[in-house]
Amino acid sequence: MTTPPNPFENLKHLAEQGDPTQQAKEAGAALQTIPDLQKWLREIRQAAVQGMREGGLSHAQVAAELGISRARAQQIAEGRTTGKRAGAEES
Repeated sequence: MTTPPNPFENLKHLAEQGDPTQQAKEAGAALQTIPDLQKWLREIRQAAVQGMREGGLSHAQVAAELGISRARAQQIAEGRTTGKRAGAEES
C-alpha cells in the first residue's frame, strides 16, 4: 500500500522518500508512535461518547448512532478496553 488510509495522508512522504535509510528510520519512528496514537484516538472517542450521553442519549442510542453494541458503547464511555489491548493497558 503506497497511499495511507485517511486521515494519515500526511505520512505519504514516507513512501516517496528517496533515501532508503531515511525512509526506514522515519517509518520506524512512525510505527513506534502507533500505541500513543491509538491511546489519543480512544480518548477522543471516549470524550465524544460521553458528550453524546451528556446530550441525553442512552447507551443504546449511542450504539445505534455508532453501529456498535450497547455494551460496547457503555465500555467506551467508561474508558474500558477489550481484547488484547486490555491486558497491556491495565498492566
